[in-house]
Amino acid sequence: MNLNNIQTFSQGSDQYAKHRPQYPEALFSYLSDLCLHHDSAWDCATGNGQAAVSSAKYFSRVQATDISSEQIQNRILHPKVSYSLCAAETAPFADFSFDLITVATAVHWFNQEQFHREVQRVLKPHGVLAVWTYGQFEIEPRIYEVILSELLNPIDGYWASGNRQVMNGYRDLELPFEEIRTLPAFVLKLEWHLGQLLAYMRTWSAVKRFSAERGVDPVEKLEKTLEPIWGAPDTIRVVQMPLFVKASRRPA
Repeated sequence: MNLNNIQTFSQGSDQYAKHRPQYPEALFSYLSDLCLHHDSAWDCATGNGQAAVSSAKYFSRVQATDISSEQIQNRILHPKVSYSLCAAETAPFADFSFDLITVATAVHWFNQEQFHREVQRVLKPHGVLAVWTYGQFEIEPRIYEVILSELLNPIDGYWASGNRQVMNGYRDLELPFEEIRTLPAFVLKLEWHLGQLLAYMRTWSAVKRFSAERGVDPVEKLEKTLEPIWGAPDTIRVVQMPLFVKASRRPA
């Protein structure tokens, strides 16, 4: 069984909503400061709306779209966020609608050339496009070595081509306007017990593809190996993830 990208992120969308970490508040504050106006924002490929709801603290209206109806069904409700179903490349919005467009951990799945044409159409002059993704998580070396051998190596061939852009930190990702080069570093710092870490791993597209093709859950095998090293299941350990952020501003 081969899963396409839509099926991958529709499958277990409720778990995706529960177990993907929240992005840092400092990121949205910084993006707000980049924008000259704060009337409207578009969070594209919103998933369950994490980034959309964070943007709503700084913008009067937020449009949140996703191609997966299952993700939208698990949305986070907010009075300033309107959700709708559409592809990133064919948005139902008027020209020059938005002061900010965000794409959180998703632009690597798009037809980027077509998406950039939509951005050029709907972003206001001086508006900002910002895209970002998680980097590889960091944890204690002895635990990471087990995760590498028991999970990361076995599933390596199941990552889609878009994931390779993530793995290289969006270094080769082009933006439609001149890039803003002075972005600060953003890091997610999480305090997780073992169950939280394993649940996060089960949201990975490569884990879902591995499970679908082989009929086994690779995280289950990892869990059995990791339990005696981790200690008590409720033991808290620090997990850090750098965010790779790129932004560009539309000229006047």
